[in-house]
Amino acid sequence: MTITNAMRSIITTALVLFLADIGLGYAGNLHNVVIISIDALHPNALREADIPTLRQLVESGTYTLKGRSTDPPKTLIAHTAMFTGMSPEKNGKTDNSWMPGQGAIEKPTIFNSAKSNKYQTGYFYSKQKLGYLVNDAIDVHRLSRDNAIDLAEAFIKTPGSHFLFLHVSGLDQVGPEYGWMSPEYLEELSFIDDYLSSLVELIKDKQQYLIIITSDHAGHDKIHGSQDPEDYRLPLIICSDAVSVERYKNISFSVVGLKKIIENLLEKDVF
Repeated sequence: MTITNAMRSIITTALVLFLADIGLGYAGNLHNVVIISIDALHPNALREADIPTLRQLVESGTYTLKGRSTDPPKTLIAHTAMFTGMSPEKNGKTDNSWMPGQGAIEKPTIFNSAKSNKYQTGYFYSKQKLGYLVNDAIDVHRLSRDNAIDLAEAFIKTPGSHFLFLHVSGLDQVGPEYGWMSPEYLEELSFIDDYLSSLVELIKDKQQYLIIITSDHAGHDKIHGSQDPEDYRLPLIICSDAVSVERYKNISFSVVGLKKIIENLLEKDVF
């Protein structure tokens, strides 16, 4: 029996639809997609701190120190822009506060994109106001100031393909107390780097991964959230063993563009 090109196309399409329906399709070769936002990370700290985990990701992947936050450069405003791919004016979140019981985000986010690609989704964060970003596309979410990294690691250990967003605090406390780029600030980043090492090792051991490291804003002296250009700065590190990330080397990056970068990389993986 000869299979024509038309028949082959029909069979291929049916197989793709079947795999998608049973939850095996569209995650492609990227089994674990992990975005880590290190709150208040100044890009210059990547050059000065003792950070072997982050440095290894830089060396094996690509990076830029030319990132820019939202205006104003504040935590919830910036993360909402990351999640939605929209400016504060378009996504509707122009203030930096939220309390449980108040309205949550309504715009589609990176988690909606992840679910359309058949990922299990997890969101672990260390500031209560970031609960604003929880929507129905997130399978597992938890607020934990001290154990967010541990929760993320436990999530990655579960069966299946994972899409994880992890928010890490620490620098946002040390910066205002001791100053951005102070010895105490750099020491805190070294502590975070060491804490992340087990999670990063786990992800890399599982292979077929995409790891993105970024931040919401930086600061200067003991100040952040101001109009000073230093407050807007942030880094972007991208590392993967399954998709090419070289095109993002040294790009000018905005937090609004993170969603598009993720979707482009997932599309490259799928198609």
